[in-house]
Amino acid sequence: MNIWNEDYATGVPAIDQQHRLLIDRINELEALLMNTCPTEREINFAHRLVVFLESYAQMHFYFEETCMESYRCPAHACNQRDHAQFIAFIEAFKTKFHAEGFSVEAFKELHERVSSWIARHILRVDTQLLTCVQVTRPA
Repeated sequence: MNIWNEDYATGVPAIDQQHRLLIDRINELEALLMNTCPTEREINFAHRLVVFLESYAQMHFYFEETCMESYRCPAHACNQRDHAQFIAFIEAFKTKFHAEGFSVEAFKELHERVSSWIARHILRVDTQLLTCVQVTRPA
């Protein structure tokens, strides 16, 4: 389980709030996956999660990349590469999901991949924005 704390801070409140939302959704998925026989409501959540991840990637990544560019963050290019890989993964998952439907195993893989991506990407790439924001802001 990922828990948002100040280690995830980027210095941009909107980005931090969006990261919290992503973490919350992935934690909800983790709770759902503890149930060996998900309810229809839980399966519907999983369907909505796929839609959420796709739209999150489009909107959040654009906003974050724009911020990194405007603050001249040295992690900007790495951020773009990571985002492209995440989008490719989500697209492949969505295609498989539409073809095969819901399975606990597939959503366990989704949870594992997104959880590790959150820890790796946000903590190592996105947080580099914090220094750039602090340097740019007037005292």
